[in-house]
Parts: sequence; C-alpha cells; structure tokens
Amino acid sequence: MKNNTSNFHNIRFKTLFSEEMISARVKELGLQIANDYVERNPIFVCILRGGIYFFSDLTKAVPIPIELDFMQAKSYVGTESSGNIELIKDLDSDISGRDVLIVEDIVDTGRTLKFLISHILSKKPKSLEVAALLFKEGGEAVGYPIKYIGWKIGKEFVIGYGLDYDGKFRNLPGVFLYSEE
Repeated sequence: MKNNTSNFHNIRFKTLFSEEMISARVKELGLQIANDYVERNPIFVCILRGGIYFFSDLTKAVPIPIELDFMQAKSYVGTESSGNIELIKDLDSDISGRDVLIVEDIVDTGRTLKFLISHILSKKPKSLEVAALLFKEGGEAVGYPIKYIGWKIGKEFVIGYGLDYDGKFRNLPGVFLYSEE
C-alpha cells in the first residue's frame, strides 16, 4: 500500500492515515496513557475484532505494567450500523475497583460504545476511560468523554488497521477511505 490510491476488485482505497502516521500517533498516545496510569495497574479492554491492531500496538507502546482483557460486540452489517447491539464476548476479569481503559478502533455512531460503557460500569470499576484510534463525526452520541483519540474524522467509511467491510480488509496496514466504483 505504498501508493496514495490502490484498487482491489473494483474497490478503491485512498490513504487517510499511513502505517507510519499510525505508528507515530500510537506511540504518543501510549506515553500519554502511561503518564496518566503510573503505579495504578490498569486493565486494558480490547473491543474485538476491529480494535485488535490498535490494541496490540498501543499496549506495546505503554511502558508500565498493565493487564489485558477482551470484549466483543456487533452492530454493523456492510457499511451501515444495524442499530441492534449484541454482546458476543464479555470480560473474563473481575474489574470491580480497577482502573479500566477501553481500547476501541473507532467511535462511529457511539451506540455500541455507549452500550459497552454501561455494561462495564455495571461491574463497578474504580475508573473508566476510553482510547479510540478514530472518532467519527457524530460519535458524540456516546455521551461519555473519550480521553484518548488518535484522530477525528468525517463521516466517511474507512477500512484497514482493524476496520472492516463485511469482515474484509482489516489487515491493510493503514487506514483508507472506502468506496466502490
């Protein structure tokens, strides 16, 4: 993906954030988070599947001891949110009294994250913050402050670096604008 625009079976990819840009921003976020969580032993919660690339790189960029857990929810079909949120995988850890950081690939409509935040808060953590690689215009509907944001973007549909279109394209090394020709 060295070109600014690439094609794959009538799908056009236009680079929004390159692999190098993402790497640099993730390192900045990792240091900011480490400074905020010094001596607190936080538990980082990856929101599967999309968050896995960001989560992996971010946790490696945080130079303090942390613990890891995973959750999975589903709300998308194709490029549209279905409006229904389903919890597919819950936490394995007891997070009561713990500092928790949700790591999400993108805050889009905010509905899925709002659902997950409510679910996690019901487990009585000491604190709860959110890190999102991307914050899409309109994501304010989540109604919860997103403390760590890689970038704010418009309403375009994006793929790559964990973001998918019907389960495909997560493995692209950067973030790309999606469009069918």
